[in-house]
Amino acid sequence: MLIEPRDPLIVRDGRPFTNTPGARARSLPFPFPQTLAGAYRTRRALLEGLPLPDRAEEVLRWGLRGPLLAEEGKEGWRLLIPRPLDALKLGERVYPLRPLELPEGAGTNLPEGLRPVGLPSPSLKEKPAPLSPFWYWESFLEWLLKDSPEGFSPEGHGGPTPEMRTHVALERATQTAREGFLFQTSGLEFARKVRGPAQEEIRRLALVLWPEKELEGIFPLGGERRLAFWRKGGPGVPPLPEALVQSLVQSKAARILFLTPAFLEGAYLPKGGAFGGARVEAAVVGRPQAVSGWDLREGRPKPSRRAVPAGSVYFVRLPEAWGEGEIRAWAERTWFQNLSDEEQDRRDGFGLAALGVWNGKLRRWEGA
Repeated sequence: MLIEPRDPLIVRDGRPFTNTPGARARSLPFPFPQTLAGAYRTRRALLEGLPLPDRAEEVLRWGLRGPLLAEEGKEGWRLLIPRPLDALKLGERVYPLRPLELPEGAGTNLPEGLRPVGLPSPSLKEKPAPLSPFWYWESFLEWLLKDSPEGFSPEGHGGPTPEMRTHVALERATQTAREGFLFQTSGLEFARKVRGPAQEEIRRLALVLWPEKELEGIFPLGGERRLAFWRKGGPGVPPLPEALVQSLVQSKAARILFLTPAFLEGAYLPKGGAFGGARVEAAVVGRPQAVSGWDLREGRPKPSRRAVPAGSVYFVRLPEAWGEGEIRAWAERTWFQNLSDEEQDRRDGFGLAALGVWNGKLRRWEGA
C-alpha cells in the first residue's frame, strides 16, 4: 500500500511547540513506524465503524510492516532502503565493515562474547565520504548478496526534501501581522528534482506499507492534519533470494539488517543475545533514537524509549546442528519480518529486517 503526502509532511520530533513568537515545529527526517501504524488504525477503525478508544484493544492488534520509501519511475514504483551502516566509503571505494579477530593481549569494553567491527588495515584512516541515505533496492540487494563486493557503487538519493514554511496571523481590521503570531514549520516534501537530458523533472515519492488490509482514499497524516493520498498496490515484499539461503546453509552465518527502527530488550541486543536461535557475534549500531508519542487509550503521552536506528547491522551465527530445512525456515521467519522483542512493537512495524550473507570468518587486524 502507498501513502503519498499531498503537502509537506510534518512528523514531530517531540520538542515543545508553543505559540510564543519565533516558535519552530521541526519534523523528523523520516516518520517512525508507530506514526503510520496509528494513522492506519485510526482510518481503518473509522471505515469499519469501530469507536475509539473503546475498541482500542482490538484495533491495536492490527499489524503492519514498514514504512519504507518508494519513488515513481517509468516502470512503476521503485523501493528504497535506508543505508546499511556496515558500508563505509573511503575515497572512491565502498568498504564492508566486518567482525575482527583481536590481537593477542588486546581487549575491548564490549559485552562478553561480542566482537569489534571495523576495517582490518590500520592504513585506512582517511575521512569517510558521505553515502546516500536511501539506496534503491537493486543496489541494496547487491550489498546483501556479496560479502566483499568489489567496485560497488550504490545508487540512491537523500529521500524526501526538507521544506520550511513561515506562518503569520493577520488582524482582520488592519490586515497587518498580529503581534507575537510568527512561527515556522519544517516538513518533508515527497518529491525530488532530477536533472534530465533536456530539463529538470519532478519524481514523486511515497511511503510504502504492508498492512493486513489495504486502504484507499484521502486522509490526514502527521501534524497540522495535512492530507495524503492512500492507494492500494505499490511495491510488493521482495522475495527471499535462493542464493542467499544457499549461502546461509554453507556458512551458517548471516547479517541481519534493520530497515525500520527496532526495540530490543537488551538496549541494542535482542533477548537472550539471539534472533530466533541465531547468536549475535558482532553489531554495527547507530545512535539510539528517542521515540515517544500519544497514548490514545490512556489519554496521555507515552514514555520515551530508545530504539535501535534503521540501517543497523547484526552479524549472527546459526547453530551447527541446523540442517538446510531449519536454516531455510529461520530465513523465512526473518526475511522482511518485524524482529522487535515485544509483540506490540512488532505489530507497530518496529524492527523490519532483511538478511545478507556473511562468510562467518573473522578478519585479522593487519596491525597486530
